[in-house]
Amino acid sequence: MAVVLLRNTDLIYLPDHGFVGEEGALRILPQITRGIRRIDISHNLLGSAGTLTLFKGLTTIRSRYSSPDLGLGIWGLTEVNLGVNSLDDAALDGVLAYAKKDGFLQRVLVQGNIITFREGLDSMMNSLNSSRIRSLSLTNNPSLDPDGVGRFFDKLVCPNLSELHLSACDLPTKVADSISQFLRSDRSRNLEVLELNGNKLGSRGVEQILDVVEVSNFSLRVVGLLANTSMEPSIVSIDDDVGGGGDENRSGNLNEAQAAYGRDMELRALEYQVHTRLPRLLERNRVLTKRARRAASKILAPARIIINARVPSDEETAQRVIEQISSGTSSSTPFPLLDLPEEVVHLIVRSIGGDDRALSEGQWARLRVEAGDRGSLARNVRMRQERMRGKGRGDEREVMRGLKEDWLRRGRWDRWEEDSRRVG
Repeated sequence: MAVVLLRNTDLIYLPDHGFVGEEGALRILPQITRGIRRIDISHNLLGSAGTLTLFKGLTTIRSRYSSPDLGLGIWGLTEVNLGVNSLDDAALDGVLAYAKKDGFLQRVLVQGNIITFREGLDSMMNSLNSSRIRSLSLTNNPSLDPDGVGRFFDKLVCPNLSELHLSACDLPTKVADSISQFLRSDRSRNLEVLELNGNKLGSRGVEQILDVVEVSNFSLRVVGLLANTSMEPSIVSIDDDVGGGGDENRSGNLNEAQAAYGRDMELRALEYQVHTRLPRLLERNRVLTKRARRAASKILAPARIIINARVPSDEETAQRVIEQISSGTSSSTPFPLLDLPEEVVHLIVRSIGGDDRALSEGQWARLRVEAGDRGSLARNVRMRQERMRGKGRGDEREVMRGLKEDWLRRGRWDRWEEDSRRVG
């Protein structure tokens, strides 16, 4: 079957091409040119052996394409789609080991495979946490071991991960404990998207997760919790006279009525949590995030001016007065802002953002340090010049947007922090 290379893109598109095992991997590798940044080889049968062979080959290719002799800079992949390829734990370990070394790789899709998280999880997590992966999709891996998923969340500290997809993985209610602990911790600060649709968390698991989001997590902007009816039996107390007839018939009717009532209550609870409570929490997170980002952005420039200003000397003051008298002009005496106590000056600067409750004490402390660093402005100018190199004037807005995003993330002003939460 012919290789399909989409024209004018950096994507090589090879789904459902009959690539099997190591032989299939060896057929794929020659198609990876230096212009390729994304590969889609989903719906093949590479399996563990083929996947490991493929990524060993990619490591060699990366070294060759990044050779200083070429003078073209470092080469790497940005996205890999390995969905429905019979990948197991060993295969995923190999993919993540490659990602640990390829700093360009930001999106990994391994949906529809046979990953279990029973073997080599420590190695996987070491690689994932050291990588620059921003989006990881494990959707439709129903073989995932619930205890392994729990350990996955316990060990997850990947600072770059912003999207995690775990829909349709048959995750039971007990997994909600580890998910909740992760969302409660600072380790989840950069996670914006968490997809858990089509699992078996049940109303209890869903409620537990949303309880943590309400109290401790202000970074999530998308949470998928649809179709999460639990398979656990519900124990519901109803009147003993449900049904009628003999004892055996009455017992059967009672059990059937209890089960129906339990299912109905479960669906009602899920309906409220997913369709009423969750949208409110996500909207709250959106508003709070916007407040923090806007306040930090508005404060920086005036903070630099005021914090780095100095009180005029007596000689300078006298010279200014003499010049005014000589020219026959007069001006009102400026407010002696810098004569105020330092803590008062800082309160005034903080209020410049128009929302003095938007930043936590930690965020405000970091912003003061940034504003007082006389070299930071020069560094920002150099970064702007470097990113504009080889670009036209039309790219300037995008470059500036990227610099601002990097600045907000670097100073951790891109999210609402818990101790900044206020009523109103």
